[in-house]
Amino acid sequence: MARFYVVEFDEPGVLAKGKGSRNIITRLTRVLGKLGVSSEVLPFAELMARGPAGEPQSYVLLHYNELFVVQNHKVDWLRDRETELAALGHKILHSVEQGRIVGHKVRQNKVLTAAGVPMPRLIETGSSFETAFSNEVSNAHVPVQLVGDAAELDPGRYNTEYVDCRHEYEGELWHVCIRAQAVGEQVLFSWVRAGKEPNVRTRGTPVDARLLNHFHTQLVRPNADQIQAIARGVKDVLGVGFYAHDILPCAKTGRLLLCETNFKLYEGFYRFYMKPIAAELPNPAFFDGRKATRRMARALMHELRLSG
Repeated sequence: MARFYVVEFDEPGVLAKGKGSRNIITRLTRVLGKLGVSSEVLPFAELMARGPAGEPQSYVLLHYNELFVVQNHKVDWLRDRETELAALGHKILHSVEQGRIVGHKVRQNKVLTAAGVPMPRLIETGSSFETAFSNEVSNAHVPVQLVGDAAELDPGRYNTEYVDCRHEYEGELWHVCIRAQAVGEQVLFSWVRAGKEPNVRTRGTPVDARLLNHFHTQLVRPNADQIQAIARGVKDVLGVGFYAHDILPCAKTGRLLLCETNFKLYEGFYRFYMKPIAAELPNPAFFDGRKATRRMARALMHELRLSG
């Protein structure tokens, strides 16, 4: 029988904050169990104490925050834990090597761009540019900068060519970003976020069904193939995993470019934030925990070729 474990860590600097609530992850494992895949969430030490995997299809998803691991220099610590699990015969998802790439924006851009995933051009020392979008290398929810002078560009930050994602709604321009939740190359849900500043987040997106449906119709639906291609490209490089892809719809060219990807099982804050208008949005299944986890489970089984 196929087995799937979500392994949690209590090591400071590794904790999986912001990657999906315990409730949604537990629900996912229950659904997998009903579909014939033995599944559970448990601490690292408990799984180690059980000894060898005993099954050729035994998968372990390492549940950690890749940004924290890189920030706090926990890569080697986590690599040792991964090695111990692999020695027992488990196959690893969200491996440390994948986390090193995902958790470091410059490294991520170089690796994914080299593999053909469309991303904004990385600006390195000596590069020419008109406007740079400057962000921290291994952090989230922090201020960003638009920089127009090469002398003011900090080479220690993540600097890319600015992609103009301003789109019009009722006479006003909004910076728009698409977020796609994917399991491997299976895109489960896509939605838009919008704001008046270039660094678009869920917090600050108008809770306005008409505006969000307008941009969904204009930018998500006609670009489903591009979103799918980005998810496929990320999977080809990083393997099967639970991802949140932040995608930039360029207003000038119509192309979609991957701003960045992160490990994420579920976007709980978006569900909470948009709850007042959930029934009016184009992705109602996202707001139903049973439907969402069923979709997640089936996608995972397809990606790993698990049979119940």
